[in-house]
Amino acid sequence: MRNKGLMFLGLIAITGALALSAKPGTPTLKKVTEFDLPGPPGKRFDYLTITTDDHYLLSTHLAAGQMYVIDLRTNKVVATVLDTPGAEGVEYVLN
Repeated sequence: MRNKGLMFLGLIAITGALALSAKPGTPTLKKVTEFDLPGPPGKRFDYLTITTDDHYLLSTHLAAGQMYVIDLRTNKVVATVLDTPGAEGVEYVLN
């Protein structure tokens, strides 16, 4: 029982030391790029999917009935898939 208590106190001490050594205010995320997407104004984007093999970002435009294919190497829209009413998400499947 005593060993468990010592291990618990040791864990608390290590956790406290790690917390004190962390840099305050360091963001966990950082912006790497920004680009505009086409489409009707006032409609928001829903789910995003990245195809790691082709380096594409697939983005559905909620309630606009469109999906965009963005090349992540150039940050350019390379295709717009129209007439996809009700699409709120997208999944990329390799065969």
